[in-house]
Amino acid sequence: MSPQSKRVANAEAVRELVDSAFAARYQDLEAMLNLSSKGVALAEEKRHEIPVDLLVAAWTQYGNALRIAGRFQEAERALAHAAAQSAVDTPTRIHLLEITASLRRNTKRFETAANLLTSALEAQKSIGDSDGEARLHNLLGIVYRDWGNLAMAFRSFQNAMDLLGPDTPPDVVVSTGHNFFQTLIDAGRLEAAAAALVILEPYYRRLTSARIAAKAEWMRARLCRAMNQLPAAKLAYERAYALLSTEPRSPELAELAKEMAEI
Repeated sequence: MSPQSKRVANAEAVRELVDSAFAARYQDLEAMLNLSSKGVALAEEKRHEIPVDLLVAAWTQYGNALRIAGRFQEAERALAHAAAQSAVDTPTRIHLLEITASLRRNTKRFETAANLLTSALEAQKSIGDSDGEARLHNLLGIVYRDWGNLAMAFRSFQNAMDLLGPDTPPDVVVSTGHNFFQTLIDAGRLEAAAAALVILEPYYRRLTSARIAAKAEWMRARLCRAMNQLPAAKLAYERAYALLSTEPRSPELAELAKEMAEI
């Protein structure tokens, strides 16, 4: 095999591990961690034979996997390592900003998270990707909601919804719609939330992830609870818990159990 062919093969192997790890994020946390670890190990071993963008992507994915697993200090180090590499292309830089912002939100550094996402949005606009822009507005809305700024959260989620189109990937629609829906409930706009749930359910049915299906039932439970329909809320919570329990390391499981206990 020629040196050029070896470089291509090594890059393809790293990319396959990174993409497989990302694809496993909703289904299998252990697999995501394992694949991410292998990806970054191979990327470091072949770092002089692969593009720097791919090296950064591998470290970013590893940091994201650690973040989702709740291993925040390790995630911080992995993402710092990714950021320390030389200049990368715009999509790779945007993704790193996005994942780092999510870690900052997880660790309650909301102002920094918002600033990172604002920078990512500015970069995103330069490449004309409306789906990517919608995703970033959605993440910014989550930051503002967790920060306690409901007005800015609502504005961000509305911006995200305005960017969705017929070809938007279902997972982007579901994520954006879920957060917009929750903000409507928080604002007491229950009729609008009920209408949004009707629109969102077909998208949820198109996805096979148990975690996504659980979130759909969780949304229904919260709406029923807000409308004081407690038996229906209890049933929806039970369905959500049964689905989410298939992923016992899901970080949302404890929050869901707490809500169920309050009924």
